[in-house]
Amino acid sequence: MDEIMEELLVSETPWEVFKDNYYLAQDIRLICFDNNSNNLGSDFMKQDIEKYVVQSFSNMENTLLIDKYNFESYLRRIEVYRCFDFDSNIVGYLRDFLLYKRASDSFKKFLSYIKEKEVQISCGPYILEVVANKHEIDKNYVRESLVSFFAFDKSRTLEEFESFELETLAKDSDIENKVSQALRTIREGIADKDLNQYYLIYCILLKMYEINFKSNKNSKNKMMELIQCVNKELYAYAEQELFLAYLLFSKDSRVNSFFGAIQANSKNVISKIRGMAWDLFHLRSLESQVADRNSNTKQMYMHYFCSRDNGINDILSLNPIKRMIIKDGRCYPLHEQNIFQTEFGNAIYESLNEYKRFRKDNSKNAKLFKVASRYEQSLINQLGK
Repeated sequence: MDEIMEELLVSETPWEVFKDNYYLAQDIRLICFDNNSNNLGSDFMKQDIEKYVVQSFSNMENTLLIDKYNFESYLRRIEVYRCFDFDSNIVGYLRDFLLYKRASDSFKKFLSYIKEKEVQISCGPYILEVVANKHEIDKNYVRESLVSFFAFDKSRTLEEFESFELETLAKDSDIENKVSQALRTIREGIADKDLNQYYLIYCILLKMYEINFKSNKNSKNKMMELIQCVNKELYAYAEQELFLAYLLFSKDSRVNSFFGAIQANSKNVISKIRGMAWDLFHLRSLESQVADRNSNTKQMYMHYFCSRDNGINDILSLNPIKRMIIKDGRCYPLHEQNIFQTEFGNAIYESLNEYKRFRKDNSKNAKLFKVASRYEQSLINQLGK
């Protein structure tokens, strides 16, 4: 099965591969974003609404879906649904708009676009960040933000949302039920597998900055030092985040808007890196949500991240997914670029391959939150020199 999946991700004729291996591949859903025609339409591509950007993990310009439902004809009509995930700032702006009846023209245009397209919306990124910082956040502020989000979701027009009053909405049982469910999710916290993924990203970022600040070595040596931490301390690697580290070490200007905000003399470095880790985790969540919602269904569900943050928007545009396999609720993406395609990709591959068994044997016992604490202190010590 692994061989078939790998071939589907790289073959120039994925439809033929699927057809030839149908009985083994029938539970696979392959999404090709490198098709030679556009089967979705322009509405599904990246949108810029004033200062706000709506985009997914690929450009959607040329998308083909291959699965058992279109085995006879890959030109069948596909029912596609979109869900827009609001970042924390947008949820906060909704609260301010509802409470104070004030919003910028660009924000109003963004909200009008949402209503015009009649898409699903989610405050999942906001809930995740509240979970992460729930001991530091005003509970009343969180409740007001959630009420505002679900009120906007329920409203038919922007004008209707603007006419709502917070006190009146407290009597709306539908909104209150959704707020209560969101608050319950916040109390229950994050699933262990998601928390481990977040801490893996966070550890990579902490060590990446420490190596970059302390060393005058060339980019290859910096990268190999980071890989050794992956092999001997983290016991897992996140390919996309390693590729971003490579770009930082190589002084690639495309990551300046995201990583450039932190310098050796910056204040609140640890909290800023935590924020970066959550941003990258949100982008990973786009993939996991699409995997979860596109298993065993004829419809196609696509998630989009909505933000006015230039840094995270640049990262999301930087390395689109070329193809994606969805199987058993999991996502297997192939990005346009990866760490193994770099000028020292062979050395990275050899090192990772050498420690493959070692990582597997130790990964179940890895306590990444403890490694993160150690990395935090190491970086603080480095910056204090």
